[in-house]
Amino acid sequence: MGKSLVVARVGRNSLHRFWVDPGKPRNWDLCLCPFQEIAPQTDLDCTVTKVIPGPKWTGLRQLLNEWQGWRDYDYVWLPDDDILASQDSIGAMFDAARALDFQLFAPALHEASHYAHYVAMRNQRFFARRVGFVEIMIPAFSRAALDRLLPTLDQSTTGWGWGLDSLWPKLLDHRGLGIIDAVPVVHTRAVGQFRDADLGRRVLEESDRILETNGCGQRMVTFAGIGPDLRELPLDPDRLLVELVQGWQYLFDRNPQALRWIVEQQAPVFTESSYPVAGCPTSPC
Repeated sequence: MGKSLVVARVGRNSLHRFWVDPGKPRNWDLCLCPFQEIAPQTDLDCTVTKVIPGPKWTGLRQLLNEWQGWRDYDYVWLPDDDILASQDSIGAMFDAARALDFQLFAPALHEASHYAHYVAMRNQRFFARRVGFVEIMIPAFSRAALDRLLPTLDQSTTGWGWGLDSLWPKLLDHRGLGIIDAVPVVHTRAVGQFRDADLGRRVLEESDRILETNGCGQRMVTFAGIGPDLRELPLDPDRLLVELVQGWQYLFDRNPQALRWIVEQQAPVFTESSYPVAGCPTSPC
């Protein structure tokens, strides 16, 4: 069994305390990287680094470059601090990713979550999916993938990281990307809201620049579904689309446009010549 690590940017109101059952054994370690002074965490069995002010990816970029301890782990999860998850679900996420050899992955977002991208939401028909996009909110990495992608954090001068989640799949040749539907977490805050209008403008401009400079875009596509036996399901593109639509039926009541988005995004799967190779494309982003 390999070693797994959660590294979280946290503040006084972060939800990381809900992730841990004090006194109960767990199969992953926790490192807190605070952006402000926090109370002692003596009951959590975790490491707390020095305070690094600023946005999430500003702090993580500094920490991961200065501290090499993360390289002792096979997998590293970098969630936002407003994620509600359990100790067991986090452990199950790592176990599933290891069994499926995912390199860049995330737990699905629970049906009750605030969300920006439907592909990140739990699909009720699958245990997991091979996908073309893993959102910046809750990405997890194999050690090799994180080592490969760490320099890209320099491209986000705002520290918000928008756009990097479109670049990462391209750099990994769209291989080994997954969303684990069987272990959803809840995103508790509304997305895409900025108190500072100028900051919002700069974050969006930075995202556009990252996509343009690197010649990539968002691929909100599912290439294959995986069952509870951890085997890729033998679905042709038509049947895969049907299963996806059925598994996301709950989304349509909240946003009927989601059905059209799903159909449009799945269209490349019908012509992707390399789709049969482990369910992963080789064409550029």
